[in-house]
Amino acid sequence: MDSLIIEGVRCFAERQTIRLRPITLLTGENSTGKTTVLAMARIAWDLWQGNTAPDFNEEPFILGAYDDIAASQGRGNGRVPLFTIGGEFPLPSASERVLVTGRFAKKDAQPALGEWGLETGGLNLTLSFEKEGTRLEWNRAGKRGSLTLARTPLTAPPGLAWMVLTSLRFVGKRDLVSPTVVRGAVPGSHVIEQMEKVAWGSPSDDRPYAFGPIRTRPQRTYDPLRAEPEPEGRHVPMVLAAMSGSAPKRWARLREGLNAFGRASGLWRDIEVRHLGGAGGPFQIRVRISGPYFNLADVGYGVSQALPIVVDALRGGPGTTYLLEEPEIDLHPSAQAQLGSLFASLAREQGKRFLVETHSDHLVDRVRMEVRDGKLKPEDVSLLYFERRRGNVRIHQIDLDMMGNIVNPPRGYRQFFLDEMRAFLGG
Repeated sequence: MDSLIIEGVRCFAERQTIRLRPITLLTGENSTGKTTVLAMARIAWDLWQGNTAPDFNEEPFILGAYDDIAASQGRGNGRVPLFTIGGEFPLPSASERVLVTGRFAKKDAQPALGEWGLETGGLNLTLSFEKEGTRLEWNRAGKRGSLTLARTPLTAPPGLAWMVLTSLRFVGKRDLVSPTVVRGAVPGSHVIEQMEKVAWGSPSDDRPYAFGPIRTRPQRTYDPLRAEPEPEGRHVPMVLAAMSGSAPKRWARLREGLNAFGRASGLWRDIEVRHLGGAGGPFQIRVRISGPYFNLADVGYGVSQALPIVVDALRGGPGTTYLLEEPEIDLHPSAQAQLGSLFASLAREQGKRFLVETHSDHLVDRVRMEVRDGKLKPEDVSLLYFERRRGNVRIHQIDLDMMGNIVNPPRGYRQFFLDEMRAFLGG
């Protein structure tokens, strides 16, 4: 995703277009909508993938009902009647982009998708979900058209609507209920071809992977369970145990990466899995900091907080996007900084992308140092500053130069730190 669009969501009453890069850092005061942006990035991705009923209360982002999500109209006038979420995505051709948007209205106290839109290559496509059916409208090169499908649930993802259109003449298509064209005509072949091109260009990368701000507490002994990913990292010990027992080569590579981070950050020197009674039985995670190994439950809390992030970041597939809330919690400064280097190396070498909410100067400064040292390009980093203004929030895009210096900070950025330093010096 190259950019995120939010309008009418919580403190973002006005339309915000947020530019995303391989490493995007979200900074600013508390309660300025940074976590909301992470949540909306996942919703935008779901819309692009054809999910017409995205979950606004999927862990770790619990956003509530419509009135908790929609922006206030002010002066006791309730909530805005519609809010918009969207994203701009690249197609395989580097010169082409597709913009996908969803407009949500209130239905039974919850957000419901009322309109799904797509824009690319001169084609504008809109699917409106109405009581009488799904209405499709298109505009390409000034030629407009529309049709309504009676009582159509449109089970095919919106991006694959071209498949539905090409099958309309065959009554009884399983994807449709009573696929009757109420009005309008099937769009011409040039529209179908453009829609097909967009559909096959949809992303094959994994869905964005979200971490909560607090990871689960370590246990002294684990019983093997299913390793379903969870934002708190409860699955990570199961992943390590399964890999060490059944995939020794993969485990060796992952362990090497874990230990490289551990040594650089000062958190650990080695991680091992101790199986009690053979593979498939209870096991322990043991850590060596210096000297002998200790149970994970007996070492500093920062180790168990960092471990899930590092494990999942290393083992994820190339191109995976990660959404992280304050990954620096409970870590000392050198470990916070090393997270910045980890993200930079994975972005550079594996095309992974990181959208990170952080209050850590150490993490931000390390990413700037990676730019200074030529390991990242300035255009690989987006530093976003969230500024509260009269109940709303404005997001400032801050750029870096070749030396990692901030070149266009808004007036409010760093003002708190400057005021504190002035007070300390007696100014």
